[in-house]
Amino acid sequence: MTDASSPAMTWAQYIATLTAEHGSLAAVALKLSLAEGGDADAASIERALRRLRTKEHQDGGQYGRWLLRTFGVPRELEQRAKWMGVYHSRFTDLPVSLCLDQLRLWDRPPFAESRARVWLALGFATCALRRGDLEGATIHLARARGAQGPIAARIEAKLVEAYVQSRKKNPNAASTTLVEVEKVLRDAILPADERACLSARWLDQRAYQRLHPAPPAEADVAGAHALYQRIPTGDVPLFVSCKRESGLAYVQHRLGNVDLAVGHAHNACRHAGDGGFVRLRVAYLGLLAHILGEPRGDEVRARAIRAARALEDEDLLGRVAGSAAP
Repeated sequence: MTDASSPAMTWAQYIATLTAEHGSLAAVALKLSLAEGGDADAASIERALRRLRTKEHQDGGQYGRWLLRTFGVPRELEQRAKWMGVYHSRFTDLPVSLCLDQLRLWDRPPFAESRARVWLALGFATCALRRGDLEGATIHLARARGAQGPIAARIEAKLVEAYVQSRKKNPNAASTTLVEVEKVLRDAILPADERACLSARWLDQRAYQRLHPAPPAEADVAGAHALYQRIPTGDVPLFVSCKRESGLAYVQHRLGNVDLAVGHAHNACRHAGDGGFVRLRVAYLGLLAHILGEPRGDEVRARAIRAARALEDEDLLGRVAGSAAP
């Protein structure tokens, strides 16, 4: 039998957790009545909760929504869902089919009726992108926006949205979205490591816009270089170090500084390996192959292609096979 910290949590297990936390089912019913303005009779709510316990993973109806709105889901469960919805976590290092299996396991009541479902929508969006399905990613992003999740989820959704806009060859829309991200990120209260990762991603996407502007504007390589240099070094998450080094590698390549570019690419691969970021390491091997060119980069590219196939990642495979820039 799964417990209430499992993604397979049923209504009965959820209610049992609340009962243990608050002392009795009657106490849960009373607090729910008070939270809803005291209009509903606590005894009637208690009877409804007893019926709700039999629903397994069915729609929880009015009382299920009241419970989730008042008490939320267990914090441990929400944190695990967040791990699946954040691009800079290691969830994306799993093969796409396994990621989808996990997301589908979570995407049912009661969890799927909670505010924390925003992380599932974001996880599905990332899987769609890894499959090269831009329209599918757009649909899941719309679900994420409708979930009204925490500030970190709103920033995550905007960053993914900007990426999709770039992939759809709409740099003006992507730039507008990134300006919105900057405003929200500046005022958001976030843990230091989370802020560092989100900021690095924002700088990386801003640099990409400098390197791939809307015609007839020309690439601003110096501007992109300055943005990558703003990504901090030192005691920062390894994901942040990856973004800085890979960006500098590509910029130095564009400037014609091959030796510097190779050095930064090797650093990016090392940071990705140290952090366990399999997908990033594959991308940076593709970048290294791109910098080395043919025939020097052929063996590196072949390694990257094999790894991308193992991850079932069509988007990554297309980039490393074509030696495209990250």
